[in-house]
Amino acid sequence: MFKNFKSSRNIATIASIFATTAVLRAQATETATQNPNLFYTDNTFLILLFLCLLFLIIAYFLYRVKSHLDNIIYEKTTGQSKPTYYQKSLRPWLQTLNPTITALTIATILGLITFVKAYQFGMNEVGVQQGYSPVQPINYSHKIHAGKLQIDCKYCHSTAEYSKQASIPSANTCMNCHKFVNLRDRYNGNVSPEIDKIYKAIGWDPENNEYIKDYKQKPIEWVRIHNLPDLSYFNHSQHVKVGKVECQTCHGPIQEMDKVYQFSTLQMDWCINCHRQKSVDVENNKYYEDLHKRLKKEGKTVYTVEQNGGTECSKCHY
Repeated sequence: MFKNFKSSRNIATIASIFATTAVLRAQATETATQNPNLFYTDNTFLILLFLCLLFLIIAYFLYRVKSHLDNIIYEKTTGQSKPTYYQKSLRPWLQTLNPTITALTIATILGLITFVKAYQFGMNEVGVQQGYSPVQPINYSHKIHAGKLQIDCKYCHSTAEYSKQASIPSANTCMNCHKFVNLRDRYNGNVSPEIDKIYKAIGWDPENNEYIKDYKQKPIEWVRIHNLPDLSYFNHSQHVKVGKVECQTCHGPIQEMDKVYQFSTLQMDWCINCHRQKSVDVENNKYYEDLHKRLKKEGKTVYTVEQNGGTECSKCHY
């Protein structure tokens, strides 16, 4: 009966359990000796956890012994082997089921699970590029420029206030600073490799501090990160200038990014939720002067984008 219990593997397991328990107990004793007023030590939780596991293992072995004794008694009483749970309960129940109905039920359940998973995948992953961070031709760090140097976003993306698009800065904008900033002190007298890429694109001679005549310029091929589908209309100036929305609202903590990534999902529900929460500054905008007067008469202090029609389909899809 105990031949399996006395196997070398079980004996080794029990020996390791007692050895580990002895080690933990010795550590706890040492800690308690150093600080006799401390009941809960760093090892208390580990000791309790290990004791629980030990009790579970002992209970398992006792259960196996009991089951083995029950089987012996059953065989001596009936002269037959004791049936398993499957033979006694599960198999008779399965034999009562209609194969056709059972197959259709299982297929329906699996179909529903597949549909739900496919729907969630389509809604949350197809076309969603959150976290997208492509390799750029120049390792430009917003953490240095927008964070450490505190350069205003609109200095480089100069059309964000006046145009639908927030323009990608031209190399000339970069050269406003990098005519003079080339970090030679960090590269043993050589121009920084990343700044040198700008010089090679625009044709700047850093040794003579002048543009190279008749130089065939090479545009810097930046990779676009934030992409909206063609069916959606978004205007930067409407949000930046009129709505006074901070760049970080959509683009995340851009001033902390060494490498830019897409922070927001840019999904429709994300935009709608913002329109439901964002209030319109009707007090400091002459365009809403009449609306502001009417709201004051009605005793309203908050007027959201949604109340201004910001959730109508035609506002973004037309």
